[in-house]
Amino acid sequence: MLDNRDRGPALTAGNFSLRVTNAGILGNAFFNIGLSNDPSFEFPKGSGNEALNYAALWVGALGPGDEPLVSGGPLLEFRPTLDPDDHVYLAESGRLGAERFYDDDGDGRFDEEILNGKDDDGDGEVDEDLGLFSQQLAVADYTDDQPEAIQFTYPNGELHHPLGLSVHQEAYAWGVSGYDGIAGLSFTITNHGRQTLHQVQVGLYADLDSRARADAAGHVNDRVASFSYSRTVFEGTSYTTIGGNWVYPGCPTPPEGRPEPCYSTLADTLTAVVDGRTGSGLPVVAVMPLGHTTDPMALLAPVEAQRAARAPGRVSFRTTLFSNARVPWHGGPPLNDAERYAALAGTFPGADGQFAEDYAVLVSCGPFATLAPGQSVKFEAALIVAESLDSLAAQAANAAVMYHGQTFNLLPDSVGPGTTEWNVGETGLNGHEACIEPPPGVTFAADPHCADKFPQNCRNEASVTYTHGHCIWTDADCDICTGLNGFETVERWLEPGFLPPQPNDRTVALDHGVRIEWDNMPEILLNAGIALRPGQRVQPRRFLGYRLWKMADWRDRRSLVPEARRWALLGAFGPDTTLGQKPLPSVTDSSLDYLRILYEQPLYPVGRYAVTDPQVLNGFDYIYVVTSRYEVSERAPSGVLRTIVLESPLDAGFDRRVVPRVEARPGVDGVWVVPNPYRGWADWNRPSTAGDPLTRHIDFLGLPREISTVKIWTVAGDFVAQLDHDGRSGNGQASWDLVTRNGQEAVSGVYLFTVDSAAGHKVGRFVVIR
Repeated sequence: MLDNRDRGPALTAGNFSLRVTNAGILGNAFFNIGLSNDPSFEFPKGSGNEALNYAALWVGALGPGDEPLVSGGPLLEFRPTLDPDDHVYLAESGRLGAERFYDDDGDGRFDEEILNGKDDDGDGEVDEDLGLFSQQLAVADYTDDQPEAIQFTYPNGELHHPLGLSVHQEAYAWGVSGYDGIAGLSFTITNHGRQTLHQVQVGLYADLDSRARADAAGHVNDRVASFSYSRTVFEGTSYTTIGGNWVYPGCPTPPEGRPEPCYSTLADTLTAVVDGRTGSGLPVVAVMPLGHTTDPMALLAPVEAQRAARAPGRVSFRTTLFSNARVPWHGGPPLNDAERYAALAGTFPGADGQFAEDYAVLVSCGPFATLAPGQSVKFEAALIVAESLDSLAAQAANAAVMYHGQTFNLLPDSVGPGTTEWNVGETGLNGHEACIEPPPGVTFAADPHCADKFPQNCRNEASVTYTHGHCIWTDADCDICTGLNGFETVERWLEPGFLPPQPNDRTVALDHGVRIEWDNMPEILLNAGIALRPGQRVQPRRFLGYRLWKMADWRDRRSLVPEARRWALLGAFGPDTTLGQKPLPSVTDSSLDYLRILYEQPLYPVGRYAVTDPQVLNGFDYIYVVTSRYEVSERAPSGVLRTIVLESPLDAGFDRRVVPRVEARPGVDGVWVVPNPYRGWADWNRPSTAGDPLTRHIDFLGLPREISTVKIWTVAGDFVAQLDHDGRSGNGQASWDLVTRNGQEAVSGVYLFTVDSAAGHKVGRFVVIR
């Protein structure tokens, strides 16, 4: 099912709202054609400021007769199946079965499940061992050969020639400060066809913007700016020796020889799009390349090894700038597959970025020499957004460190004397970072220890034969600081630290009140050490309590849900009242029994805690969010241990609105209309915005506690509209948006209404004044 309609899935855990689809498209590419009014890449969240029109995955390869083919451009060449369960899946940190590097389901494996609503490991459970490393995760799967994509009529008349690709897409968001402008992206592209693809190129085409959503032409004056980041990471210490002597700082080792400290410098210069008006306060945005599949055979000297490599030996990207105001071959974007493939390969001319225009950026990598049936390549990048170039550089540096990841020693190491020698390299020792096995039919001889990294008088080259069926641990990149001390397995995406999870909650509309209820899940996860993992930059200390937030200020909103500064703190509840909180037992319903024992603690249902807000008006819209707060210890760069308080994100969708209502009555005699007369505006109307244009309404109050039908008529007897209402649950109020059954706006005049139900018949009247 194509997830491109209104109010669809989005990443909202950070300080942005990024629309996610299952068609190889990030952002809202369908705003201008009326399919969806959702924010595209809104920053800050709720501001109405956009940083992106859309971003699309492009995958190119050479087809029959070396014809260049690209999937992903034009849009909608990637699509999911028509199965309703084939949609974007969302998950939040703190959910059960999502702890990283942990066997959540007790089957002896960890993180083997994929978020897809399926039982991937055949144990009868669904999505129960995921391994989340972000505050929020969005997952989608799609292909380039769905019949709807092949038969679709594309705007430029192109025919789509599929490559036979399946794509697994993941998108990540973090709520921690310094990381809350990063949207991580990972694409795993698999050849599910029968033919080997050649010279595969992969890229992300991003039509970046810096504009207010209400300003239809705000993107045409954008400018291009370059910024750089650099961050040094300590990887550990190499204890490699030659003949029992340290190899650092030279060879032969002087008396002061010592183990070699290893560092990695993560640095790059990126292209950002900024608003052309200085001081406008609009977003600064960039596409940040992170990584892709590599093949270490490409780094070896023998020609046979290089020819057999199916991917580049090192991570390398190309960035091309295009102007939507220009034509192809003169700085404008490519318009057909041949041009798109050339752009992916870096041979299609881009724009120089000298003028204020509407710009797009293509970040690409490759070629991947071959992609045989069943083989996959991975492409990873990030969309980053901030309020200034300096802040964007800080976010980029944090993204680089986070993606750099961590290494694990999962395979048995060589043991016994001599394990530090430079030519001992099983499972990631002494610079040997890759175990290389040639494909069938390929044999070559090479030095697995890369003696070239040492001075001439230390070299002792030893050539061995590489054949299919056996892998040899090799220092392919000729770097003694990779393959360090047996830590051979790299896991990308560090966990920068999670914010506490929100409890599960619900709101219940009452007559002049709203009841907010929630459970005790955050307390259980903290006590069990699940919510904030040991080994992160913060260590949990204690649970502080819950905060209840209320959104009632819809004035001048620029998005469906106004920005965070509009929210009001309704109350705070916790075990420690010295912090100005109300005691948690004062809002505890002790009559409810627990649902289950979880991590040796009772898990209570939603309703364990409950607060009623009486400061509301019937017919008005409200949103409530319950956050949890933890006190944690954080070690500063200076080494000082300090105490800080973390709170779960203030994250709520428009669909969480609750409207207090009049209680249903036993009969129909007391039904009335508010406001009456309606004078073109009522105090409960929300300001119109994209995705919510018709916010006006009049309400019928005092409806019976039965199934009833409200019909609206003109005084001349013309049938105008009908409302079907179910009051059996106690709701005695129904709204009419002043739109007739023919889709027209109700004009000024006197209207009659009838109410019919098992409780009786009622006739009334109201007035509309435009």
